[in-house]
This record gives sequence, structure tokens and C-alpha cells, in this order.
Amino acid sequence: MNMHTRKRTKTPEVKRQCHRCHGSGLAPCRICAGRGKVMSGKDLNGMPKFINCTGCMGRKTGRCPKCNGERFVI
Repeated sequence: MNMHTRKRTKTPEVKRQCHRCHGSGLAPCRICAGRGKVMSGKDLNGMPKFINCTGCMGRKTGRCPKCNGERFVI
């Protein structure tokens, strides 16, 4: 058999557990750094006021940017 006529077979892509989210699909929110709240200003006494984070809606986590929430990477 001639070397040029051989068919090349693709190796199947192996999915591995995402190293960033450890397979959960979730990562700390980038806006609030996983706190769930962001500072919105100060009150009349100079104390900081906090509101729920608009990025994660107070859940503290969001979709993992590495695996896009799929839990596995190629």
C-alpha cells in the first residue's frame, strides 16, 4: 500500500473536567468578586450603601468563562 493513499483517522477529542470551575460550571462573579453585593454610594452618615450585584443578581457566581458553563473543556 502506498503511503499517500492511506486514510488518516482523526483521534476523538477527549473532554476533561474544567480546571477553573472544577467541573461545577460556575465561577465567582467578575463584577463583585463573589461577594454578591456592590457599593452604590454612601448614606448621609458617610457609611457605604450596598445593592445586589447586577452581574450575578446577588448569587455570587456566574457562568465559568473557561468552559462557558459546560463543565468540561477539550
